[in-house]
Amino acid sequence: MTINELRGFTSTIKPAAPLTPAKAKIDSLKRTKDAAAKNLKAERDRQKLAKAQHTIAAVSTSLPKI
Repeated sequence: MTINELRGFTSTIKPAAPLTPAKAKIDSLKRTKDAAAKNLKAERDRQKLAKAQHTIAAVSTSLPKI
């Protein structure tokens, strides 16, 4: 808690002004870009993991049993 909260003073939260249509479109495009980048990274990681698992399986089957 801050000193002002202990004294009983609370700050009021001012509402944000609504975005203009142009700024809203830019924000939407940024969110879409960020989501696409996140999904692309996830897919690359998934493919990399699948390739590594396939390699491990191939090596383990080609090794002679002791």
